[in-house]
Amino acid sequence: MVARMIPPVLLALVSFPGYAALPDPTAPPVVAAATEARPVPALTAIRSSGTHRIAIIGGQVVKTGGRYQDARVVRIGETEVVLHRGGETTVLKLHPEAETRPRR
Repeated sequence: MVARMIPPVLLALVSFPGYAALPDPTAPPVVAAATEARPVPALTAIRSSGTHRIAIIGGQVVKTGGRYQDARVVRIGETEVVLHRGGETTVLKLHPEAETRPRR
């Protein structure tokens, strides 16, 4: 008797107009994305030969004065690259999780 009741009950639940509006309890929470936020590009490597340095940012090889997307590469240091876009300056660290100290 119960087995014959399950299909009609399921059909009634699926055809219920408010069923589609119910949130999925297993779905991750929805976070509103910032409209102006840009993803920070990944600084992969810095190579130097004498006084010349190049950096690999997001898979693209750039040098000082060059461009990465719509930003200009202002400076390439030992462990960081400075990008300038409009009036905004972004510093990309080679190993942002590592604490660096000057040599003694």
